[in-house]
Amino acid sequence: MSYSEKRNKIDSLQQKVNSHGELSADVKKKINYKFRLDWNYYSNSMEGNTLTMEETRSVMVGNLTVGGKPIKDVLEIKGHDEVISEMLKIGKGDARLSEKRIKDIHKAIMHEEDETQRKKIGLWKNDPNYLINYKGERFDFAAPAEVPERMHELLNKTNAAIDAIQQNKKNAPHPVDVALQFHLDYVIIHPFYDGNGRTARILTNLLLISFGYPPFWVKTNERDIYNQYIADIQGYSGSTDLFFESVSDMILRSQQLVLDAIAGKELEEPDDIDKRVAMLDRKLDGMNEEIKKIKNEDVMQEMLKEVVEPLFRKVFEKVLKLSPLFASTEFSHHIDGSGGVHHNINDMIDDIEIGWEGEKGNIGKIELHIYLSKLKKLGTKAFDISGEIKINFEKHKYQIVLQQGETIDRLYHQILTQEKIDEVASRVVNIMFDRIEEQIKNYTK
Repeated sequence: MSYSEKRNKIDSLQQKVNSHGELSADVKKKINYKFRLDWNYYSNSMEGNTLTMEETRSVMVGNLTVGGKPIKDVLEIKGHDEVISEMLKIGKGDARLSEKRIKDIHKAIMHEEDETQRKKIGLWKNDPNYLINYKGERFDFAAPAEVPERMHELLNKTNAAIDAIQQNKKNAPHPVDVALQFHLDYVIIHPFYDGNGRTARILTNLLLISFGYPPFWVKTNERDIYNQYIADIQGYSGSTDLFFESVSDMILRSQQLVLDAIAGKELEEPDDIDKRVAMLDRKLDGMNEEIKKIKNEDVMQEMLKEVVEPLFRKVFEKVLKLSPLFASTEFSHHIDGSGGVHHNINDMIDDIEIGWEGEKGNIGKIELHIYLSKLKKLGTKAFDISGEIKINFEKHKYQIVLQQGETIDRLYHQILTQEKIDEVASRVVNIMFDRIEEQIKNYTK
């Protein structure tokens, strides 16, 4: 497909996008997040930034302490994201470019630790720059002395084209032509000491977005051909058509993402998911949380002997220290809703063991309820107090739930230590103490 055909397809898809009218906030959010993530990652990695896709995602949500990576790389991603986020938020609007606008963008996306290098940010270059192209040959960009005049000419040419488009002049160029030609002219000048590729793509996308089109980015597997097409134009008078065709495919890809989002499809690509899974796996490596046991009859017997019995005994023991303050004390247990009332811990444990055996490991929950009736010395104002502790048994873990909604989660191989049992039992009783004191306070107001 020729460039003119692809350009027609771009217009056709854009009309299709526009036919949906104002997009919902959720759809916009999904689209812009995908645009930001891919644009941030791919554009910066082209220029040597070492952050992975996952680390880029992390910086986008505010994490500035990506382990083991240069602060320069982190801050440049942050600045880049802030610039393009603002562009996406503003959307269609003023496309005119200025020297100040370009230099401000350069200041926002560049970071240097070295003070000498830092002074170069946001200023036209003072030293010559060049590249070694894919043929191993050197190509020199515009000399520093030429930059102000050549950038002035480029801005005048581009802004004149923008004005013609916005005024609907008869011979106005196509907006995509203007954006892509600006990209080529800009990278041939290479006006800054560094960051020229990133600013070129930002400014080209700024033009596209201002004209109502989505931005593009160059994926890893597209870099070589992208750079080759530019090198051929720079050094060997190559045709611009191949470059325009290649970038048109990238714009079409972005338009399809928009249509997919409108249709309710997920925008995650397979490799995105693979990378996120790999990152998650690395994070989990050092956490010692591997699932070594799953719920079965043997595991549940271990739970009874190593967790339930010692924990309930300890709670019973500590509650009995409270009981002299009340007229009566009563305990009840429930295994998946069935149980009994007790005044003696051994009777309760015997009853639990019988119920445990009957369930053969298929237990979902056990509860211990405590009832302290009629606080002494308050006469007619005497009140009752209660407490409870629950243990939920899931497929891979058990969860201890206290009365105020506090939870303790453990995998089945992570048996509670005696110290932890004592701590949990104390917490149960302290919650009851707090409620008693609160009640008494109410009576003394």
